[in-house]
Order: sequence, then C-alpha cells, then structure tokens
Amino acid sequence: MIIDTKLISDAVYKLCAGANTIYSKDLYKKILAHMRDDESLKYKLILENIKLAYETKRPLCQDTGQVIVFVKIPQNVQFCGDDINAAVNDGVKRAYTEFYFRKSVVKDALFDRENTKDNTPAIVYYEFGGEDIKIDVLVKGAGAENYSAVKMFKPSDSEDEICDYICESVNTAGEKVCPPVVLGIGIGGTMEYAALLSKKAFFCEQSTSTESLKEKLRNRLNNVLLDAKVLTAPTHIASLPVAVTINCHCTRHASCIIRNEEIFYNQESPDFVKTDIDLKAVKVKTNELYKLRSIAGGSNILLSGEIYTARDAAHARFFDIWKNNKEFPVILKDKIIFYAGPCPAAPGEIIGPVGPTTSMRMNKYADLTFNVLQAAAVIGKGECPPMIREFASMTKGRYLTAVGGVSCVLSKCVERSEIVAFDDLGAEAVYKLIVKDLPLRVVM
Repeated sequence: MIIDTKLISDAVYKLCAGANTIYSKDLYKKILAHMRDDESLKYKLILENIKLAYETKRPLCQDTGQVIVFVKIPQNVQFCGDDINAAVNDGVKRAYTEFYFRKSVVKDALFDRENTKDNTPAIVYYEFGGEDIKIDVLVKGAGAENYSAVKMFKPSDSEDEICDYICESVNTAGEKVCPPVVLGIGIGGTMEYAALLSKKAFFCEQSTSTESLKEKLRNRLNNVLLDAKVLTAPTHIASLPVAVTINCHCTRHASCIIRNEEIFYNQESPDFVKTDIDLKAVKVKTNELYKLRSIAGGSNILLSGEIYTARDAAHARFFDIWKNNKEFPVILKDKIIFYAGPCPAAPGEIIGPVGPTTSMRMNKYADLTFNVLQAAAVIGKGECPPMIREFASMTKGRYLTAVGGVSCVLSKCVERSEIVAFDDLGAEAVYKLIVKDLPLRVVM
C-alpha cells in the first residue's frame, strides 16, 4: 500500500481542528451527571462554552496547547511525498494558522524561548502494526500538564498506595487544572515509558484488570473526577513506575484511521442541552475601586470597564524595566490585571477566545504587581498564591478568579481590544480590554 504523506498532513490538520473545537460526546454526558448544586454556575458556563465552541468553530480553551501525535503504521505501507514528520508538522501549522488558534510552542525550553509562531514542532510517536494507519492527536495545555507527575514505586507497594499518590497529585493541583479532570494513568515500563503510557491511555482500550483502581479513584475523587483511563505494561522485577497525566475538563483529543487512501474520523458532537445561566452577581465597574474593595470574599461579580492582560512573559518584561530604572510602556496604577493570553482574533472578532491562566506562575511578581505597578486587583485561575495574598493585603488589592476553560464565553464579554505593550510577544502581549459583565469570583 503506497500512501502520499499529504494524506497524513490533511488528517492531522482536521484532527487539530476537531480536537480544539468539538467536545467529547461521552464526556459531555459525564459533565451533566457530575454537576453539583454548589457549583451549578461553573458547570453551566462550561456547558455553554462547549456549545458555543462547536457552533462558532472556535477553541474550547484559549490554551490550544502543544500537539502530541501518535501514528500507528501497518508494515505493508510505503510512503511517498514529503518526509512524514514534515507532513505531520505541516498539518499542525496549517490548522493553527488557518483556524486562528493560539501558538504556544517556543524554540527551546531553556535557552531560546522565542515563539515558533506556528505551534510546531509537534511531539510525534510512531508504532508499527495493525491493518490501517491510525492517527491520534492529543492537544495538551500547560495548566494541567504542569501538574502531571511520575513516581517510581516499589514492587511491594499496594494499589491503595498508588491510589493515594494519584489522589494527592490531583488534590495538589486543585483549581489550577480546571476541574473536573480527566486522568490518563500509565503503569509499568520505565520512568519515561510510564509517562508515554499515561498519554496513550486516552486512546486505548482499557483492561478489566484496572477497574479496581479506577473504582477507588472514582470514590476518592468523586467531586473532581470526570473520567480515568489506565494503561499498563511489563516492567522490571524491581520497578513499579506510575505516571499521571492530568487533563482539564475540556480535555481535547481526536482520532482517525486511513484505509485505502480514505480518512475515517471518529468524533461525534454532543447532544446539547439548554443551559439557563442565572449569574446572581454584583455588578461592579473597574473605576469603582471603593465598591470592589468592599465586596466580601466568595462573592460573584460582573465586572465592566477597562482591564489589562499580562501573564508570564509580560511580567518578566515589566520586572526587567523596573530593575533597569526604565519607563513602563503602560501605566497600571489602580488598574486590574488579567492573567491571560488570548487566541488570535478571527475575521470579525474583537478578540479570540480568552481565559485565565494559572496565577501561581505570577506569584514571584507580587511585589512588582502591587507595590511597583500599583495594580488594584488581579484576575487569575486557581487558589490565591501566598505572595499575591500577602502583597494584595498590604495594598488593599483584590484577587479575583474566572472560570477556567470557558474561553469562548468570556471572549463574548469583551467589547474592545487593543495591544498596548510588547506586541512582539504575540499572545503574551499586553492588551487593553473593555469588558462588560465579565463573570468573576472574589477570592480575597
């Protein structure tokens, strides 16, 4: 069988598009079953976001992630055309450019963190066997990936001890990984192979031998677990590696097979239900700082007015400017900083899908934020980090959170958008946004 690698490129292109915009039909049902009264607003926003992403063909989450591709190739296949790696990356590049997805890949993890500007290279794994070419695409955002973990257990350790470790990993991650979560668990092999298994688990049939562990996880993590997938492999007599890949509630993956030069995709859209969103929140304008400072922690608010985006790279720039006694390009005194990096705007959009990033990464800049820039409040995701809590308290600042993984919903609250600093940073540039009724929660 001779296959032109253009077919591989086209398949990856469509899988990237589908994974980012079409939510799993089975997981949608699990969200409906999982919804709790005390978090009904959060879940209604999630359900509305899933529907909006499907209807507009815009990303479920603004972090359109790093693309991981699994390619299974039968032995009787011969490829013609471009190199297969080039074909895979061409599919990623075309999808992320044409669909205005956020590009989040940098050239080198340590020495050159310049954005590649097309979300390549993808991480690609090859396997041989079977009758059809099979391609699985996993889109992995950093918020959850940063809390994934690997531990080398002893062979004598029990299933309960493994369960404890997995639960501890999820509980440590908390709100920073946009629960409810979907877990991929790899057990066996070596350290790095267990981690690979934890990614492959999202696509593979599950063994009945893992049901006991999954049942324990469901019981222990009932409030935050949507689903758990477990994949096991042989290992050394002295080893028991366990890897946990955490996916947020808008876990994104898609699959296809190529048979006789035809692509067959395996992705169904959910059967949507009507979601009546009653926000029951206090309306606050950004120039009403006295009102914002008087609202009790735990309250829901609808924020309107002027806010500014700034996340990791922008904070690092601000810090360098401060240390070198240079002039800031934008004045943020008494302003509200949104820890966010939006997708590029598609034609006709004011801004692309936008949502909060994990606040903990900005914790080290708390002094800069509240004492130097003199911001009035920050909007992020997850629990309030300790230094942000400390410096916000000292300056009467507030810490607010937005629901993670509802970027399509939040983008509809933006009435105007313009880049005001660091335009070379792309998604991490500083945007001035005019928002109306942005749904937030006051934490402190």
